[in-house]
Parts: sequence; C-alpha cells; structure tokens
Amino acid sequence: MSAADKVRSFVGLALRSRHAALGREACKRAARQHELFALLLATDAGASAARDCGATTGVPLLRCGLNKRELGELVGRGELAALGITDAQLAAGLARYAPPVDET
Repeated sequence: MSAADKVRSFVGLALRSRHAALGREACKRAARQHELFALLLATDAGASAARDCGATTGVPLLRCGLNKRELGELVGRGELAALGITDAQLAAGLARYAPPVDET
C-alpha cells in the first residue's frame, strides 16, 4: 500500500470515528478548543490556509498529496482545502505517511 493510500485510509478512519474537522471554520473551532492535533492541507491550498484554520505552532501541518477537489471528493463534499484531525493517535499515525508542509 502506497503512502497516498495510507493517507486516504487514515482520513476515512478519522471520518468514521468522527475525529475529523472539515473545512477552515471547523478546524478553527477545534483549534480554539485545543482539539486540533494535525492539519491536512490540499496541495493547492493557499498560503494562508493554515493560519485561517487557527493552527498553532504545536500542530503539525501535513500535505495530503490531493488537490482541493480530490480531498473534497474523498470526504463527500465539494472542494476542501483543509481537514483537521482531532485525535492524537490518528494524527501521529497520519504524520508517518503525509509529508510536512514546507513553510518557506
């Protein structure tokens, strides 16, 4: 199973277990409640997406290898730029397969 398939599996698991925050507002809400453990960004998400989602320094920013349309289709929505993971163990597992965002 490739790394991209593993990322898709983790996203599916997060959805089924209700540990996913879909979209910027949901991610921002989770961050305010200190429940955001990882932020998965689409490859074509804007430079301000992480900031708009309320991601703080301790939250890993990860690239999922999917564009906004593909990420949205994966979760049953239209376009989706960001998906937050609200479970620490799921976030740690996902971080093994999704590369970190290059913040240069």
